This record gives sequence, C-alpha cells and structure tokens, in this order.
Amino acid sequence: MAARVRPRAPGRLPTVGDLVVAPELAILAALDTAVDLTIIALVAAQPELQSAADQRDGVESSVAVAADHLITAAQALAATVATYRVALRDRRDDELPF
Repeated sequence: MAARVRPRAPGRLPTVGDLVVAPELAILAALDTAVDLTIIALVAAQPELQSAADQRDGVESSVAVAADHLITAAQALAATVATYRVALRDRRDDELPF
C-alpha cells in the first residue's frame, strides 16, 4: 500500500511575474491541487487505505487496490511536477524563451 503523505507542502499560487517567465506554472498549480484533492477523496471513499496503527496492509477490495494504485501514480505525478519546477528555477538566463 502506498504511503498516504502529501508529496509537497502546500504552495503559494504563482504571481504575475512568475507567469510572465513560465506561464505553465498556472496549470501546474491547478494540477497540484487536483492531485491533493484526488488523494484525499480516494482515502475518504476507501477508509481501508488509511494507515492502520499496526502498520498492516488492510487493502482487500478490488476498488481499494485500484485506488491505491491511482494514489501511487498521483504521487509520482506530483513528484514529477516538483522536478519540473526545480528545472524551471535552475535554468540559465540564456535558456529563457524571450
């Protein structure tokens, strides 16, 4: 079962200045929120996905297993978005699109 942790701390919304340099940050902020809400909703809908005190994996139903896989994929997507943001932040000035 995937760990139920937020892949990132809640971030701030991009500023106009951020969007002038990297307009894709707007949709990435929306995607981050969608990923967070997806994970929360899946765990709410499938309570057996919540970590048990004894750390045993209680996922048995096919729906819960599918939700667990979806959460793992969502967390991977969030990590990839974070990597993209770091690449944007670290790019050299001569790589700017204008």
